[in-house]
Amino acid sequence: MGLFGLDQLEKLSITNCHELENLPKELGSLSNLETLRLHSCTRLAKLPSSIGNLCNLIFLDISDCLSISPLPDQIGELNGLRVLKMSGCRGLEELPDSVTNLSLLEDVICDEETSYLWSYFESYLCDLKINIVEDDRFATLMKIVGQ
Repeated sequence: MGLFGLDQLEKLSITNCHELENLPKELGSLSNLETLRLHSCTRLAKLPSSIGNLCNLIFLDISDCLSISPLPDQIGELNGLRVLKMSGCRGLEELPDSVTNLSLLEDVICDEETSYLWSYFESYLCDLKINIVEDDRFATLMKIVGQ
């Protein structure tokens, strides 16, 4: 998958793409990207380390990316990131220490399990609000079985 000629792209939405396992490293070349939605890419295993190059990224949605783990250390280079949606990231067991560099991060929208991962970093991120969404186990099951 090539991303050539898309350097002016500001929003990219790849949702409900259940067969997507990897993103190209060229993702990091989308320097004008402000919004990246990867919602319900259930087999997506990881984000490329080049994601740290997305200096204009404000909004990242990896919610219901059930297989994603771990987040790359370069996630902490997203200096403009303000909102991170990450509920239903079942494979995520820890966050990289680099998240303490996300000084503009205002909202993390996650489930209760993921909120525990963030609790350690709250003192480093003074404007951070952790918003817990209710888990819909039936909807999650339907995503897993591909309905």
